[in-house]
Amino acid sequence: MKPPSALLADLRAVRSSLDGRTTWWAKLLKAAGFEITQHTRNHLALGLVVCFIPLWLGIVHAVIPNNTVEFHSQVLGHAMRVDANELAMISGAINAVTLIIGFMQFASVRRSSDFDQRLVLAGHPRSCMLVAKLVALVLMAVVTALYATVVMDLFWEPRQVALIGFSLFTSALTYGGLGMVLGLALSTELAGMFVIIMVSLVDVMVQNPIINPSADLGPVRLLPTYGSMQAAAVAGFTDEGAVGHALLGLVWLLAFSLVGATAFHWRTKDHAAHTTASAPQTATVVVTTRADGTLVIESTAGPIMVCSEPPGCTCEKTVPRQRVRRPAATKLTVFEAP
Repeated sequence: MKPPSALLADLRAVRSSLDGRTTWWAKLLKAAGFEITQHTRNHLALGLVVCFIPLWLGIVHAVIPNNTVEFHSQVLGHAMRVDANELAMISGAINAVTLIIGFMQFASVRRSSDFDQRLVLAGHPRSCMLVAKLVALVLMAVVTALYATVVMDLFWEPRQVALIGFSLFTSALTYGGLGMVLGLALSTELAGMFVIIMVSLVDVMVQNPIINPSADLGPVRLLPTYGSMQAAAVAGFTDEGAVGHALLGLVWLLAFSLVGATAFHWRTKDHAAHTTASAPQTATVVVTTRADGTLVIESTAGPIMVCSEPPGCTCEKTVPRQRVRRPAATKLTVFEAP
């Protein structure tokens, strides 16, 4: 196994070899490196990943009682009687992962907007940059979902740990797409954080039978993490497969990606005003002859070009419009009679 210094040297060599390449794949690798660097510089989000997830799951585990509740499973077609504390752990993990990934993607898109504009003007394809953002999102979602799954496994033992991790991963991708759209559409970070927090809370709370006993109503199925919650609940308490429901999060990601791609194209578009040639104006030119044979030319549209050469000459002499001088004002001095 190579030492860390040798691996770092290899990575630097690969990076330097890409500097002179202009292929689409080389630009994709460069853009992905920029996006990953942007995420790693967000120390607040990294701190939330490390500290907030175990803290939040620990609070849920300590506060929610071990009562039995009914969870309406769309996968099984009937209600399951599950432990309220363990079900709250699933919803709490989904809530934590969606908040963190949504915030990370929102902050990354907002902070790199000017840099993205310069890259597009320098010749980087927009498609390459969008794919790079998705690659960075997938990497961050994998790490966060894996970490949340490991932390959850410390409090209780789900029946299908891998499926729970995959459900957390798809829910993270869903809110990563939402964060990208908000980063391109909203003008302030406060507004983006407020929207992400409120949407995530409402999304998770109305699906939890502890808070909402009518969690099986039709509108609940339209929520972004509905498929992930259904798959994670089945994975936690049964041996049934529910990968199809977990993949519903990718449908939301696709929808958010289409909206984000449109907004990204508009944001990185060159909005500089392009001057166009004005239409020729019609002017009235009056030519009069003086007694000495010279011509007096007057124009109503500013200076005109006078040329006595054949067509095609490059004469640059202009005759300005004749100015009409106003008579000077006469000063009057008034003396008062004694």
